[in-house]
Amino acid sequence: MVLSKKICSTILALVLICCVLPLPQAHATDASETLFFVEDLGNGITVETTIEIFPGVTRNSSTSAVTTSNYKNNGVWIATVALKAYFTYNGITAGVTGTEYSKSLASGWSYTNHKITATNVSSSSGGTATLTATLKDFPINVPVRLSLHCAPNGTISKG
Repeated sequence: MVLSKKICSTILALVLICCVLPLPQAHATDASETLFFVEDLGNGITVETTIEIFPGVTRNSSTSAVTTSNYKNNGVWIATVALKAYFTYNGITAGVTGTEYSKSLASGWSYTNHKITATNVSSSSGGTATLTATLKDFPINVPVRLSLHCAPNGTISKG
């Protein structure tokens, strides 16, 4: 009976020690970074763009970011378009491993000529994902271009 109490106490002590020890983290950083840009396309059309860069995972040298553009016509919202890109890098090359997009339009506006191009093969100049499209509300045509670039060292910037 005394031996079983000692074994139970030892097991309980080991479990508690394991719960207290910090686990190794796979993240390179622990917070996302946000960049903000405003662009005047002329004729009353402006674009407010944010780029949110998510923490990279050191173990497999991957990172991701999302760029979101809000289009306005004379200060009135007409559309939001977002592009999310996933990257892999190794210090020498970088490439795009996947993309996602979303859009939301004001009444009367259409979204056409959608295309996403990406550097799917790792390159020494880095990987780039670019979304192009056109917002239309006759007679207005607004070009859409969102782009993200990942350098071989994992740094993300506006493409």
